Amino acid sequence: MRTTDFSKAPAQARAGALLVVELGDAAAAVGPSGDSGATDRALVKQLTSAAGAVWHKKYRRGGGVTGVMVFFGQPRAAEDARATLDRASCSVRLLVAEQSGYSNGVWRAEGNVMAHIEHFTPTSVEAARGTTPRWSPAPRKLIESRVRVGRRPAPRQNPRLDLDGDPRHSNGSALELFARGRQPDRPVTDARAMFVGATKYRGPRALITLSRTWYPMIARMQKLPGYVWHTIYWQPPFTLGTLTFFADRDDLLGFARLPAHRQLMQWITRDTKNGTGGYIRLHVAPDEGVTR
Repeated sequence: MRTTDFSKAPAQARAGALLVVELGDAAAAVGPSGDSGATDRALVKQLTSAAGAVWHKKYRRGGGVTGVMVFFGQPRAAEDARATLDRASCSVRLLVAEQSGYSNGVWRAEGNVMAHIEHFTPTSVEAARGTTPRWSPAPRKLIESRVRVGRRPAPRQNPRLDLDGDPRHSNGSALELFARGRQPDRPVTDARAMFVGATKYRGPRALITLSRTWYPMIARMQKLPGYVWHTIYWQPPFTLGTLTFFADRDDLLGFARLPAHRQLMQWITRDTKNGTGGYIRLHVAPDEGVTR
């Protein structure tokens, strides 16, 4: 449900801004002294310990590209941290949280309610025209749970994967594609819009059922115009979050309107059988447009 109060949601939802710093190919940058790794570590430590920082996630992409995403309580704190960076050694993107977002269940400040959004979030064109986005229809078929807890489905391929999205070997499986996104053909800092969201699932049964729709949805998302990259985060016992970057806000909202996404959101918010809490927050470049 829509809200501007994220006081009961996790730190990622309460943050007012996000700083993305991509360090590039660390291996290629090693000079005669071989100290580029130490320099990068110092920069990451500087950012994650900066005043106002509330949460961070380091990442690694194909080709040795590394980076860090740092969430700040207020945009001013993120701007101050950005001002201290040596732009020649990294690429940087500042994204500011929109005032309005979504929260559900135990993370909803207005009351423990699970419900989906009746209307889509307006695109820039719809906002300029003052038109209400069309109704978000219920999918013809909701996700059905036909799994038994403790019985693990046999995947076609089984990469070993840590929850920071860093596979220990690559075989192109759906799980790997979901966890770390497409190989980097553009920097994450090219993105001018992103969403961070998470769901607190009921338990193992819900997570197993989720996988049947989640992986195909992510594969579809990666083919959308403007898609840049995505990753996940995990918080015990059953919270799974996603951070996804798009070229601009309207491209990002195109993903929200996928039938598979609507189906998933309505499955999650169908009472508390599948999930007990959730949030979504959009972050955009300061001059990107709609920020309501």
